[in-house]
Amino acid sequence: MALFQVTLRNARQPSLAKTVKVQAANRERASLEAAREGFLVALVKPIGSEARSPKATKSLSSMELVKMFRGLASMLKAKITAVDALLYYAQGLPNSDVQTCLHNVRERMESGIPIHLAFAKEDKFESTIITVLEAGADAGQLSQAFSSLAHRIKTELTFTQKLRSALLVPCLVIIFQIGLFIWSQTSVVPKVEATIKDIHQSPDGLSQFIFSISHGVQATWPFAVGCMIIVGIAVMRSDAFRRTMLHFFMRRWLLLRQMVMGLRQSAWVGTLQMLYANGITLDRASILAAKVMEGTPMYAGLLRASKEYETTGIPFGEALRRNTVLDPQVIHMMGIGEKSASLLQQLELLRDIYEEDTAAYMNDFTEVINFLTLVIAVFLIGLVFSGAMLPIFLMGPKMMSSGNL
Repeated sequence: MALFQVTLRNARQPSLAKTVKVQAANRERASLEAAREGFLVALVKPIGSEARSPKATKSLSSMELVKMFRGLASMLKAKITAVDALLYYAQGLPNSDVQTCLHNVRERMESGIPIHLAFAKEDKFESTIITVLEAGADAGQLSQAFSSLAHRIKTELTFTQKLRSALLVPCLVIIFQIGLFIWSQTSVVPKVEATIKDIHQSPDGLSQFIFSISHGVQATWPFAVGCMIIVGIAVMRSDAFRRTMLHFFMRRWLLLRQMVMGLRQSAWVGTLQMLYANGITLDRASILAAKVMEGTPMYAGLLRASKEYETTGIPFGEALRRNTVLDPQVIHMMGIGEKSASLLQQLELLRDIYEEDTAAYMNDFTEVINFLTLVIAVFLIGLVFSGAMLPIFLMGPKMMSSGNL
């Protein structure tokens, strides 16, 4: 059955209308089920699998995915069937996008389509999600698959939010301070310089240096601001530029390199553990996990290691050692897991270690950024104060002695 939105108008007062959502096999059936006494059916609009729009193909937000996968996992653990779980979760959802998506998935499953294909046809879910659902269904552990997906997405979302909060406020503070500095150098300092000239006094060496800085800022600030705007737009819109900038700073800042490598290795290990725990073979899981690193320097090495392991049969840890720049700890524990048949436990341990280490690096990074922001703010405020007030203070004794004369 499809989902329809039916618009009803009051028979006596056509200006009064309301809408209801019903599930039905076709428009006619939807019209009959939505009928209310005293109302006439004005419009029947399909919003389920029959209605496709650009908005319907938009990916769901990470938070929506976390809530959805957690809800479905809890119902499956309570022995509710997947079809009923989708129906119960969709009922009453305020987000029509998610509601429509789940109704579409449920309709496909009722018609005999496997759950992973039913989700895949929505074009809203990454290939990793589809693969985990397929593996979970094949292994009879669909609730575990949903739980694993919720944990992985939640972890990535947490790190993303922490990184954004660590950078957003300092950047806004620095931008404000730069604007204040430019205003003081182009408006306040020139007035101080003009005042000194009006009283026919020559500035001392330090004041002359301050005025020369002001002259330089007045001549170059439009160019400098334009460059900053261009860089900001490039950072927001160009993945290649962001990667170049990140690589540049990673080579010169150890803490940033540790944090970024921790984030990448945490994402790779977590994805590999999630796939392997849901019954996917190690060779296939490693190839899929490598795709998480696509767009980073680690991707090519991880893909080579996966293919070498698949084609040559050498231990996975040895393939990683030959082809990747992973931490020795990762390779060592992978080898232990293979030798002792405890690879899943080693992957879980690595996942927890890197999530904890990355959280610690993130806190250190936040503290350093906050300290640098404070230093830059104090420096710029000092420049504003020195440019506006210092020449006047320095010229005070001269003006007083000149007046006495």
